[in-house]
Amino acid sequence: MILAIESSVPNASLALFDPKSSTVVWTAEFTSQRAHNAVIFEPLKEALDRCRRKLELIVIGRGPGSYGGVRVGIAVANGLSLALGAPVVGLSSLEAIDTEATDYAVIGDARRQSWFVARIISGVLSAEPELVTQQGLVDDLTLLSQQEIPVFTSDPVVADAFESVTLAQPVAERLARRAAVLSAEDIARRAVEPLEPHYLRAPYITMPKA
Repeated sequence: MILAIESSVPNASLALFDPKSSTVVWTAEFTSQRAHNAVIFEPLKEALDRCRRKLELIVIGRGPGSYGGVRVGIAVANGLSLALGAPVVGLSSLEAIDTEATDYAVIGDARRQSWFVARIISGVLSAEPELVTQQGLVDDLTLLSQQEIPVFTSDPVVADAFESVTLAQPVAERLARRAAVLSAEDIARRAVEPLEPHYLRAPYITMPKA
């Protein structure tokens, strides 16, 4: 059984996926703006009870999104991995958007008067999200519309601002389905990589003064 944790957005979710039957056997949602750690454990307990604590793989959505939410998800995933002996891998939450489309774009507010634009091709993030200006975003949206590529955002404010953009959240079910097609070699490689949030920019570090 695969356990997926998607906590990069306020409307977070968990899912159990059976790779043998290629079906999602259980899902749960929980909502928190800034305190995912206060609400994740009740649905998590239900998930573990349902799979009888037998997990083949744990997958966590790394964002981009809520830094605190992603950190909570990573901590939970790492703890379960140690306790149950299941490998844990991180995937971009951009690959888990709740859509049937496999080729699409995702945009969002990257702060500092910039936006990010990411392309998903065949269900996989094709490259690191590109940071663009407001005009750059408008140009990209025009091109994507001409190419008939659907564009999504998880931010309601962004969806309201651009008519061609659809509001859609990353969900654990999609994350689980994405993890289910990873090869054993890919899982082994990813499982030894440190789990970190998907930063749009390198984290800012303040150095101590001499």
